[in-house]
Amino acid sequence: MKTFFRGIRRYLASAFLIIVLILVSNFVVLFYMMYSTTGGDGTSSITLRNTLESAGQDISLTENGYRMSKKGRNALKEYGFVWAMALNEEGKVIWEWKLPDDIPRQYSVFDVASFSRWYLNDYPVRVWNVNNMLLVCAQSPDEIAILNLPVSVQQIVNFPYYIQLFVIVNLAVILLFVVIFGWRFYVSVRPISEGIERLSRKEPVHLREKGSARELAEKLNAASNILMDQEEKLSRRDQARADWIAGVSHDIRTPLTLIVGYSERLMDNPLLGEEEKEMAQTIQRQSGLIKQLIEDLNLTSKLSYDTFPLHLTTCAPAQTLRECIADIYNSGLQPQYSIEIAVTDEAEKFRLPADEPLMKRAIHNVLGNSIRHNPEGCQVNVRLSSDGQNLHYLFEDSGPGIPDEIVACLDAEEEDKNHRQKASERREAVSQPHIMGMRLTRQIVKLHGGSVYYYKRKNGNYDCGFVVPGDYFLAEDVTDTDRKAASLFEKVDVFESETYHK
Repeated sequence: MKTFFRGIRRYLASAFLIIVLILVSNFVVLFYMMYSTTGGDGTSSITLRNTLESAGQDISLTENGYRMSKKGRNALKEYGFVWAMALNEEGKVIWEWKLPDDIPRQYSVFDVASFSRWYLNDYPVRVWNVNNMLLVCAQSPDEIAILNLPVSVQQIVNFPYYIQLFVIVNLAVILLFVVIFGWRFYVSVRPISEGIERLSRKEPVHLREKGSARELAEKLNAASNILMDQEEKLSRRDQARADWIAGVSHDIRTPLTLIVGYSERLMDNPLLGEEEKEMAQTIQRQSGLIKQLIEDLNLTSKLSYDTFPLHLTTCAPAQTLRECIADIYNSGLQPQYSIEIAVTDEAEKFRLPADEPLMKRAIHNVLGNSIRHNPEGCQVNVRLSSDGQNLHYLFEDSGPGIPDEIVACLDAEEEDKNHRQKASERREAVSQPHIMGMRLTRQIVKLHGGSVYYYKRKNGNYDCGFVVPGDYFLAEDVTDTDRKAASLFEKVDVFESETYHK
């Protein structure tokens, strides 16, 4: 981060320096224009001094007095002078050109010193000493002498426009540099931003280590190498863990099958008493729970480590739900349990792109929890509805519901163990029978793009539901395939109504 901000500071400092240099250079130019130019024609003061000296030398003594050639007078006109005169050492006018009547012909030393500071009878004048004469050249009274430079009134009137033009040009140049520096900064930072984005997707990053962002590119490449190496190690570890769980599950199945087989033989043995047969039945039931737990553990491991192949087909969720309930009744559901189902018309027409065996597994887990954790019996209510874009499952039972600590533990797992519970509390929750089945249900639903949610009861415990996205077909939009799938609803002959009782 320090390197990033260092690069930004470098660019900002460079841009600021360029702007300062532009401003200074422009002010220098402006100062030069103000103090190095004449007024009307824009010529330099050096050229003007040369002209005055040349004109002064052009004054010569003739039989009729002092005279200036036509060339000299034209030079005075060219530089905007309206009259001129030459004074001798006594301050007397010895030569004049277009000299007004109100201009004196004799001057004292004090007078000379006074008009030498730029004005004589409101005329801006230039004074030059040449050939023992004092050449005095005047401009029009509508001009102003500043720092011994004649500036016309029109120039003063136009001065604000010159300032505006000056500011506009400078702003345009500054904007140009800002755009150039901004584009260079964007070009140098864009690969860094794209690299960070790829890194967030766990993709390798290889940036060119050159330019002003070279240091950032080096650090990002190094971070990418470290993360990719860690990702590879984690992947190998997860695969090894999944393989280990699958191996253990397979090794347990064989002795477990023997236990179930022997318990069945004991139950069928006429020599055993009723108490021994009940014990054998308990062994068989608990063995079934262990088998289910092992299967859930193996499946949740595969889902967690992305090693389970997903086979998507278009299925009818209402039909799938009915088949799940039929399987539960056909497996020998005790008479103290009942299941009621309610399917809306929209849900009947709904179709899901889903792995149907996995969806059945998720439904079986939720219904099995309600039955397994209510040994005295309960009524389970299942509602299937649709909002047009998603399919909603809701499972309620007349038992105590899902304990709050189980839901808290599942939420903590979903939020990557954000430490809302202590580690000991999470381990205690995980050891309870709910957790494995509910974890697997959440994984299956999430794999189908959905989410599991919980409804809180008045007693503080929860009922479960989940939502998955799919397609809602209007009657005119239903294809032959959909009609065939819908006709399967009639083939579930275990049920005679939407309320199922043993």
